[in-house]
Amino acid sequence: MYLVNKLKVFARELSTSNSDRGRQYRLIHNISIELIILGLFLLYINFAWHMWMMVHLVIAACGFAALNLIILKKTQNTVLCGHFLTFLALIITTLGSYWMGGLSSSYFVWYYVIPILAAVTISWYGLVIYAALCLAMVVFFSMQELTPIYQLAPSNELLMNLINISFSLFVIATTLYSVLRENEQYERLLSENNYLLQTDKEKFHYLARYDALTNLPNRTYFQMYIQNMLEAALNKNYCITFFFMDLDKFKHVNDLYGHEAGDSLLSQSAKRLQSCFREKDFLARLGGDEFIALIMHQHGDKIPQTIAKRILQQFNKPFNLGAHDIICQISIGLAVYPFDAFNAEELLAKADEAMYSAKKTGGNTYHITKRVKRIYS
Repeated sequence: MYLVNKLKVFARELSTSNSDRGRQYRLIHNISIELIILGLFLLYINFAWHMWMMVHLVIAACGFAALNLIILKKTQNTVLCGHFLTFLALIITTLGSYWMGGLSSSYFVWYYVIPILAAVTISWYGLVIYAALCLAMVVFFSMQELTPIYQLAPSNELLMNLINISFSLFVIATTLYSVLRENEQYERLLSENNYLLQTDKEKFHYLARYDALTNLPNRTYFQMYIQNMLEAALNKNYCITFFFMDLDKFKHVNDLYGHEAGDSLLSQSAKRLQSCFREKDFLARLGGDEFIALIMHQHGDKIPQTIAKRILQQFNKPFNLGAHDIICQISIGLAVYPFDAFNAEELLAKADEAMYSAKKTGGNTYHITKRVKRIYS
């Protein structure tokens, strides 16, 4: 359930309503400020050349761009403000081109900027809409013979051409840079979230198969593992000995010293058991103070008895539980495939039965099923 919730949070973080909206908000904000700054520079140029209609046009453009910023901050409506900004650029470019001679003026280069602004501040459908509008304006101006309302000196006309071309390229470059930077941040966020999800996935995969207290495989892992081991033993004509182990008087320790002491005892017991088995053997905690182990060996080997004796020796040593040193011994029941049974459930039951037989004699010992005892005797 926790992993599902994490996935939902991750999806919300990457949804259009959050991630894309924040991205478009920053892009519209930055582009608006940039266009206002460029507009102020153009205002100075037009004022110096006494182009009063262009002065009024640029003042209006800067004012509307500033108004768009205010609306953006108050409403957070990126769709509205994206359209407002792009349409404003289209109107200013069209009027400037119309007043300065249509296709023959350098204002015409701003029609290349508008579709890029639309794509960045709105989305792909904004690109389609405003590219079509710009194309319509190009067709319109190509069919008109317009006379500029202002006649610039050749040097000023050259400077105006240079300004329009340079500024339009500057806006294109900075807009694309902002998009690339936003994409880089988005990819970094995506990578970080993917890493967190992968970490959580591995964590839950581990917790689903391992015991959190002892770090041993749990019952679920044991049930998955045992069938493969039985098939391997059948193919190799080997035996598998089941060790069913239960701590003696664990409940007494838990009641007397508390659950923390009981957990410490279980953790130390797991480490002692691991030291007794071979690296290739399988050891798991079934739950409570019950442990299970599986070892594969050849017929007639005394390895199970040797390991059982080693375990008993280890559990006759004291355990340190903070302020107390105690002796907690163990009872072991052994059942062997294929002599006792052919399936995991019956073998586990036989080993459990042998373990309780060991407990009835006072514990601190191991018992083998009668059938295996006859075979090994």
